[in-house]
Amino acid sequence: MKKVKWGILGCANIARKAVIPGIIGADNSELYAVASRNKEKAADFAEEFDADKYYDDYQKLLEDEEIEAVYIPLPNGLHKEWTIKAAEAGKHILCEKPLSGKSKAEAEEMFAAAKKNKVKLMEAFMYRFQPFVIKLKEMIEKGVIGEVKEIKSNFAFDISDRKDDIRLNAELDGGALNDIGCYTVNISRYLMGGLPTKVANFFEKETAAGVDLSGSAILYFEGGVFASLYYSLNSYNEQDLELVGTEGIIRIPGFFSWLEDNYFLLDKNGEVERIPVETGPQYLLEVEAFAEAVLNDTEVPLKVDEETYANLKVMDAMRKSAAEETVVKL
Repeated sequence: MKKVKWGILGCANIARKAVIPGIIGADNSELYAVASRNKEKAADFAEEFDADKYYDDYQKLLEDEEIEAVYIPLPNGLHKEWTIKAAEAGKHILCEKPLSGKSKAEAEEMFAAAKKNKVKLMEAFMYRFQPFVIKLKEMIEKGVIGEVKEIKSNFAFDISDRKDDIRLNAELDGGALNDIGCYTVNISRYLMGGLPTKVANFFEKETAAGVDLSGSAILYFEGGVFASLYYSLNSYNEQDLELVGTEGIIRIPGFFSWLEDNYFLLDKNGEVERIPVETGPQYLLEVEAFAEAVLNDTEVPLKVDEETYANLKVMDAMRKSAAEETVVKL
């Protein structure tokens, strides 16, 4: 089987713990090179994962003609620069979410560069390849709980004491919305199959010029469906999802924790049924799906208009709502 040769721009934890193991485990992919601005770190990464090459400069990796695709786990504020440079170097790109930490308009520049250079670009929302997430979507479409009336999505943990954490760095587009709030937006849109028509959002900020430490939003979808979102980098751990319908409720404890022993709680007619669900290797599945699109020259599974632009459009509206303290229509 032909395999896509991957290069990694940056030695972030998400690369070490999740995506590189996914590349190594994928049938249609192989790890070829890693890069870091710290030569020793790059060398250690290459040795740890048996990569053929390592570079102490991102641009040098992009100039390697053997590399077909790159994964970008860099801080949000560097996504645009290196996505465009990767596209110009003729590399297909899997970039961590959010594709842009600033706006939909910035993402449009990135996709324009990909289109101009005839390479594929996909935002890395790995959880969307989870079997239990796909099963949840099927249950909603089958009307297991009737018509959905509310989605309650909470993703929170506390890193407020880590002052050097890039997720708390405003210059690198950190903040709760970009880091984890994007997931709560994404799952709400995915389950509803479209965009909300109105958005109201509030932020708690460390300082006026600082990042959002936490936020809460209401998304209103046509037909009277509400999504209640809470996302925080300074709260007690909570990663639960709940869907309230006209005929029942589905609760998924630890939804955003991607637990191996995950399950759904289906509450109908006063009885609660515990439904075991299949959990898959989401990063490997993501890598395989992207590599398949590269090898077969087909569209990437998470499409730009339906996915990336839609998510960022909602996030833009949430920022506008918080700044102006008003409801924003989409």
